[in-house]
Amino acid sequence: MRPDPGVLAAFGAHADPVRLPGGEGTAWRAGPVVLKPAGDPRVARWTAELYRDLSHATARRDPGFRVPRPLRAAARDGTARDGTARDGTARDGTASDGPAGDWVAGDPVTGGWVAWQWLPGEPAAWAGVSPFWPRLIAASRAFHAALAGRPAPSWLGRDGSPWTVGDQVAWGERDPGSVLATAPRSLGGQLRGLLAALRPVPLPRQLVHGDLGGNVLFADGEPPAVIDFSPYWRPAGLALAVAAVDALMWGGASPAALDELDAEPEWGQLLARALVYRLVTEIVFRRGDPAGLETVARTSEPVTVLVLAGLAVK
Repeated sequence: MRPDPGVLAAFGAHADPVRLPGGEGTAWRAGPVVLKPAGDPRVARWTAELYRDLSHATARRDPGFRVPRPLRAAARDGTARDGTARDGTARDGTASDGPAGDWVAGDPVTGGWVAWQWLPGEPAAWAGVSPFWPRLIAASRAFHAALAGRPAPSWLGRDGSPWTVGDQVAWGERDPGSVLATAPRSLGGQLRGLLAALRPVPLPRQLVHGDLGGNVLFADGEPPAVIDFSPYWRPAGLALAVAAVDALMWGGASPAALDELDAEPEWGQLLARALVYRLVTEIVFRRGDPAGLETVARTSEPVTVLVLAGLAVK
């Protein structure tokens, strides 16, 4: 759905919106503003507050990553109460979230929307041994160091989505029986083998980005930008494990690209849990789509073999 004129006006977006590629195809760019459906408003507001704090921290120093600044809806006079323009540009030309309105704007017909500062950059291609891997690894470590110590929100893990189901099965917090019962034999066999290989992971938990690989933007001369935060409460290394599994399954990455992660604490177990997470999510999400599930099974089989072989030699 395209943001309507009222939503554009609320966030001071004057340019004609253009749909952005990638993701679910629901993000729009209007000049310096990116607009996205808010989904659950409490999640949208929490994410905006988190990224506001991170953007303030990155403005004071270079932490090794960028984040987009969230933008508030405008006051009725078209400016924030500190004189900030509705596109988030302060009088001196610097970006500002402003103190004016809510992070979410919209109505019952169009639904809620959130707005973010547009940042230059493009997602990386992961085929072979991508030269972007070292930058992704460094950015993930810096980003998650900045998140350490922040509490989990009360709503985390309660939405029942396929992604939450996959995460909870991977960490032993949900019985996999119903998922295994609906999985085609090839996928079910892979999943059983991975579940049997899981062992406790004695690492501290914190907020992590659970969909990092396609949500880091790279631009020349700039630190990587981490966008579209997907919160989970897991060890920080899981973010890179999920990115690695995605790159192996869908991005054509070579296993050699992951060599520098071999020393990551509990790396084999994190990879196994990341793969369980993705397989369970696909089984739940694609229920009733046999052809799609067979495609997933063919794509994941060499990754499953690789992960289980790595655990066997530990």
